[in-house]
Order: sequence, then structure tokens, then C-alpha cells
Amino acid sequence: MNLAGAKVLVTGGGRGIGRRLVEGFLADGALVGVFERDENLCAELRTAFGGQVLAWPCDVSDPDAVDAAVASARQDGFEPDVLVNNAGVIHSEPLVNFTARGDRVHSRSAWRDVMAADLDSVFFVTSRVVDGMMARRCKGVVISISSIAAAGNPGQSAYSAAKAGVNALTCTWAKELGPLGLRFAAIAPGFFDTPSTRAALSDTIITRLQQQIPLRRLGNPDAIYLAARQIVENDYLTGTVLELDGGLTL
Repeated sequence: MNLAGAKVLVTGGGRGIGRRLVEGFLADGALVGVFERDENLCAELRTAFGGQVLAWPCDVSDPDAVDAAVASARQDGFEPDVLVNNAGVIHSEPLVNFTARGDRVHSRSAWRDVMAADLDSVFFVTSRVVDGMMARRCKGVVISISSIAAAGNPGQSAYSAAKAGVNALTCTWAKELGPLGLRFAAIAPGFFDTPSTRAALSDTIITRLQQQIPLRRLGNPDAIYLAARQIVENDYLTGTVLELDGGLTL
């Protein structure tokens, strides 16, 4: 698929990696729409890009909100050719915290919140968007942002499980809907140099991570956009999880 003129929907496109994806797609001539939970970020997106970005408030973990946002986008003439499931949260918590007082096991509410944000959202948005693609006989592309934590990362039960689910859905949908010309792929980043990474990890931990990564550095968010562009433009790429980790394996 040629990106120039394609309509690309990015969930969670208001900040971080999502924002970089929005910028990249715009630079390559795509028409970009965003689902973003924060209404202020939606307004900021519209202003920052001179009206080139359409944005609809949407909590993608809520199926009713997703249905409403997809309907609003359609009313505004925006029906995606490409969907990027980027929205999500990172959560770290051991299964059993031996040093905690009271209930030591992993928070049930945190488990549910992570699964809703990182896995349920991919199911809700993709099913509704793909239904529209099929109705238009569009040979669309769905890209989901996963993580190398899908292989299992100590201290990230919920996050790892959710991202493993994303990978499974990617492969399932590629097999199920490939005969209709629809393609599905995931991008699994390792550790990237983003504000959220710097906020979550100390300089000491980042230095140790860099020593463990064969390329000896954190990833640049530009690499995630380049991977997304490759997936869109390579019409024989589907059912694949692209690991972007500088050679690090968990």
C-alpha cells in the first residue's frame, strides 16, 4: 500500500511513540486520525498540525466508546485504510510481593486495568475498524504495538500476558482474514529512549540495560515508525511480529 493519500488511524497518538507515528505518517503524505482518551490532547493535536490531524476523544478500553468514536470518524468522512493499535499502559508488579504488608499478591484491579488497556482495546478497535474495511472491500493493514515482554518478563505478569495476547491475535487475524486481502502485523519494541522510559528507570538501570543490549544503546523512536512504514508498504508482509530490540532477548 502506498502511504501517500492513505487514511491512517493511530490510537493513543497524543504523546510518546504514538505522537512520533502521527508525525511520520503525515510526513509521508498520509491522512491521519487519532483516538485519544484525553480531550485536551485531541484539541492540541488539531492545533499543532494546522488541522491536518483529525482527533476524536475515545477510551479504547471501552467498547461503547470505541463504537461511538468509529461512528464519529465515519461521519467526518474518515474510514481508515491503516489502523495502528498503539494505546496502552506499562505496569510492573510481581506476582507475590514478599516485602508487602497485608495482601501480597498482584493487584486484581491492576491486572484488569492492564488487560483492558493493552489487550481488550486491540480487540475492540480492530474488530470495528476491520468490519468497515471489509464492507468497503479495502485491503487494509492493521499494526499493533506489542513488546518483547510478550516472551515473559519478570515482574510484568499482566503486561507480558497482554502483549502475548496481542501477538496471538495478530497471527490469528492474519490467517483468518488474509484471503480477503487484509494484513496484520505487530511491532515488539525493546527499550527505547523516550520520556516515559527516562521517568520510569533510573540512570543506573538504563546504563545496565545498554550494556546488555548488543547494540549498546536504547532505541530511537524513529525506528518504530520505520517498521510501521515497512509493514504498510510491503504487501506480502503479514502474520509477523517484528522485534525491535537492538538484539536484546528476554
